[in-house]
Amino acid sequence: MDARRLFDAGLLVVTGKGGTGKTSVAAALAVAAAAKGHEVLLCEVEGRQGLARLFDLPALGYEESPLGERLTGLAVDPKAALREYLDATGVPVLGTLLDRAGLVDLVTAAAPGLGDVLLTGRVAQAVKRPAYDLVVLDAPPTGRIAPFLGAAGGLAGLARFGPVADEAGGVAKLLTDPERTQVVLTTLPEALAVTEGLQAAEQLAEAGVAVGLAVANQVGDAHTGPGADLEALEAAAADPAPLRAAATAAGLTITDAQLAALVAEGVDRERRLAAERAQLERLRSGLGVDLVALPVVPGGVNDPAGVRALAHRLRRLGPKAPARTATS
Repeated sequence: MDARRLFDAGLLVVTGKGGTGKTSVAAALAVAAAAKGHEVLLCEVEGRQGLARLFDLPALGYEESPLGERLTGLAVDPKAALREYLDATGVPVLGTLLDRAGLVDLVTAAAPGLGDVLLTGRVAQAVKRPAYDLVVLDAPPTGRIAPFLGAAGGLAGLARFGPVADEAGGVAKLLTDPERTQVVLTTLPEALAVTEGLQAAEQLAEAGVAVGLAVANQVGDAHTGPGADLEALEAAAADPAPLRAAATAAGLTITDAQLAALVAEGVDRERRLAAERAQLERLRSGLGVDLVALPVVPGGVNDPAGVRALAHRLRRLGPKAPARTATS
């Protein structure tokens, strides 16, 4: 899918290696989509309450709560999802008894993948609702994303028939439809993070889930332009005489130690940025999808202002939401 149509998908699944800022990227994507007029539900499923911190809230609950204009938040809990599922299938008393007996965890652990299917099933329900144009899911990290998204298909194959099979089959169909679900792979411009991201993409492809966008987080600011001439800087480090002559001609007063320090800093910076550019190209060519580079946010992304700063960089993703009718 063209990144400019990314918000056309009903569900964006944001994943990445731990420490790559996937939760911040998920929040920024949701804010960017809401700013374009989409009604957005932002979900988390890991119980970390990472999204609440970004929106200056004490916690997100299982009940949907407002996060901003056209933006709603939800923390999906497998226990609540199981009770909701049993209510929907006509056996609410069983959910109450299991909860009172402390057996909910045992039930979700007894069936392989059931907990993940309940989580993704709750998200899938939100995708189907006309109240939302887009659901953004802050998903588990890359090390677990393929089993997490593939659990529904596996459980559907095991159950074969009945309400569990129907539920799992419907979720699997949603997750493997590239027009409705796209994975946003978040990484850093570093070799280890890129390697894990590429491995996760291969596993997702095997599970039939599409990666629609790569987001490189905390990228050096020189990637918006060609950068400095590394060879010239290295030459100046080896022989600073021409640079000193140029500084003298310009009327600048600078000591040899200051000149050496400036050149060394420039060389180190350009080498680092060159290494980042190589990793970004490796990611882009390995995935074959559009790549968005996000800058380092001074002080980190810890509040709504930081999220808005990232969202501003994602504004080219789109399109804008169509006007809603009175019955929408």
